Amino acid sequence: MKRFPVKSGLVRGALCLFLVLASAVPRAAEPLQLFDGASLDGWVAFGAIDWRVADGAIVGAGSGDGFVTTKRLFGDFRLKVEFWVDATTNSGVFLRCQDRQYIHPDTCLELNIWDEHPQQQARTGAIVFRAMPPLARVETVGKWNTYEALVRGPRVEVWVNGALTAQLDDADPTAGFIALQHWATGTVKFRKVELVPL
Repeated sequence: MKRFPVKSGLVRGALCLFLVLASAVPRAAEPLQLFDGASLDGWVAFGAIDWRVADGAIVGAGSGDGFVTTKRLFGDFRLKVEFWVDATTNSGVFLRCQDRQYIHPDTCLELNIWDEHPQQQARTGAIVFRAMPPLARVETVGKWNTYEALVRGPRVEVWVNGALTAQLDDADPTAGFIALQHWATGTVKFRKVELVPL
């Protein structure tokens, strides 16, 4: 069989081109664990509720209103958080908040957690004041559930336990902090707070 000589310079050139192209392929960002499962490092508490960590979860219990918020600000991201709530507690996951002294659906995107909301159009799965009623009715009381949100520019999509519950196309794209809520009485717990920057 006749062999054709391979020029080493050509091989080296092809290898260099391959390495350059491979390094140019965008890689998915690593997930950020916003809650370490043991402490409130990276979070700031506001209001009357006494937030604590127990059994690997952030717990707000008793009677009182308050929030625990991330110190960092986030713009575009994919968020996943697990929550447990009893029937009496009004809670929520607030995104892109701007003012720590006024954490409210007027100034944040509130993913509501309250199956028994007296106005059912704002029940669990809704983005309060912005995307109501939820697209799917999901029961969440007394068990662990998953909230997922894809937040990119003005577009927001929300899922509860895998069911799409809200979509929004005109959200304020300004970066902000994330807040977890306890309102009135009862118990709410949060764990596995994971965010992937986009």
